[in-house]
Amino acid sequence: MEEFVCDGSVDFKGRSNVRAKTGGWRACSLIIGYELVERLAFAGVWANLVVYLTTKLHEGTVSSSNNVNNWVGTLSLTPLLGAYIADTYLGRFRTFLASSCIYILGMGIMTLAVSLKSLKPPECPSNEGCKKASSLQVGIFYFALYLLALGQGGTRPNISTFGADQFDDLHPKEKIYKNSFFNWWVFIVFFGSLFGQTFIVYIQDNISWGVSYGIITGLIIIAYVVFIIGSPIYRYKAVAGSPLKRVAKVIVRMIQNRKMQVPTDATCLHEVDSKEYISQGRYPIGHTKTLRIFDKAAILNSRHSKPCSVTDVEETKLVMRVLTIWLTVIFPSTILGQAATLFIKQAMTMDRHMGSKFQIPSGSIGVFLQIPMLLTIVIYDRFIIPFSRKFTGNPRGITILQRIGVGIVLQAIAMVVAAVAEVIRLNVIKSHGIAHDMNAIVPLTFATLIPQLAVMGIAEAMVEVGKLEFFYDQAPDSMRSLGNAMYAASQGLGSFLSSGILTVVTNITGRNGHKSWILDNLNASRLDYFYALLAVLSIMNCLLFLTMSCLYTYKREPSEALGNDSSKLTQAVDHINTKDEGSQL
Repeated sequence: MEEFVCDGSVDFKGRSNVRAKTGGWRACSLIIGYELVERLAFAGVWANLVVYLTTKLHEGTVSSSNNVNNWVGTLSLTPLLGAYIADTYLGRFRTFLASSCIYILGMGIMTLAVSLKSLKPPECPSNEGCKKASSLQVGIFYFALYLLALGQGGTRPNISTFGADQFDDLHPKEKIYKNSFFNWWVFIVFFGSLFGQTFIVYIQDNISWGVSYGIITGLIIIAYVVFIIGSPIYRYKAVAGSPLKRVAKVIVRMIQNRKMQVPTDATCLHEVDSKEYISQGRYPIGHTKTLRIFDKAAILNSRHSKPCSVTDVEETKLVMRVLTIWLTVIFPSTILGQAATLFIKQAMTMDRHMGSKFQIPSGSIGVFLQIPMLLTIVIYDRFIIPFSRKFTGNPRGITILQRIGVGIVLQAIAMVVAAVAEVIRLNVIKSHGIAHDMNAIVPLTFATLIPQLAVMGIAEAMVEVGKLEFFYDQAPDSMRSLGNAMYAASQGLGSFLSSGILTVVTNITGRNGHKSWILDNLNASRLDYFYALLAVLSIMNCLLFLTMSCLYTYKREPSEALGNDSSKLTQAVDHINTKDEGSQL
């Protein structure tokens, strides 16, 4: 157990992994390095995208906000396809490599789209009566954007899962490292985003959009090459076949056996030897008494075809249980979406000077969200977890769902704070009589927005790390890429939901001659009403989340299914070489 890795992973050549030579933090450092650059690149595009659409392509407030939300939504749904391909056909490593090439291609086209005069409309400083971008110009820009979404669809669910795969679940010390891995993974994600929202955005606003995107493209190519160089020290998991096909098979067998009685003795259900699962990069899962209707799929002596195994049935149960939580963590991404759209639009109308000369770019206000995120993650990992562990006995300090719940409550508070800040902004606008002028700068410091950004940052440190860890940890072991894709999909659907709510509110409040809450002229809008509505919806979602959390049953650890007999694990390792993952790299 000390010499070889026991989780079914292999090295670059398909051999059993020697623990001291592969995986661990050394391998993770290269994987995390790529993620740092990729997050910097993504934030450099995402943070200032609404500004580019508004000031360069001359789109309106509602349309630009909706287009950003729709792009982020698509960006977060494509990982479902990437995860399926990785888990079923190519494996995480090969899927990641191919998708990264698409990502780099998208960045190259975007660099051309913002650099060449023929691919963008003429400059228009007033932002009024501007010439709209042609269909060709818009088409090329959005083609590049959605090519990025497709590329990230294969990288996003697989790189974090691939990073976590570098730690052995069945080794006590490495299991502790894995628990800490997600905190530091998200720390790097936020840290890269921080640089993207400051360094890259500053270049966009003060030098050139083309230069900034060129820097991004160059950095991502370098990170890609360095990642490939680390191939010999990574640990690779075998492709276990289509996870969705196994789930579908269980559901079909359950329906076929719907009239049969589930035996009270679980040993009467069909199961195979644990070593067969280990050789496939999977773990056997012991029978549970939850959702017993699915046990019908594993009944022996059925008149139908071969029954499903207990592990296949339990994987299906896990998916169903995870789905109940997944439905309740979509809305938190709707709240986060405001930081990338309406918060930035607010900042564009306010005094953003820091000192007499320096003016912070509106797209960089996210730094006041990122810094609280980073600090919260460090404080949580280094202080809160060890302290709370003494009282709860839980290695994580508190449960994953408790962590997410705290974040959801803080999100509701953030929207209340945002509504109050908007009331202050509108009062200043009214007192100076500038509501009719959409280009007027409100004589109010952007620091008014910092409290809502700070609370949102703390909330996201709790919610996003919790979600990432939950979907990786609670998804079946053979579906962990799919679990991370569900995490990304929750963000995507949240963005689509944000776009839908924005559109519905705009249309409904603007009926019968009434002034809509959200206008292209933000100085005449009522964002305070909109933020208050989101606060109410967040509270309602919080109550639903608490209900589902109380009913949720956590997955058992792999060691519980395999037992504490290390000889069984050692024997299982002997079967790993039957799967040559090296031929799939």
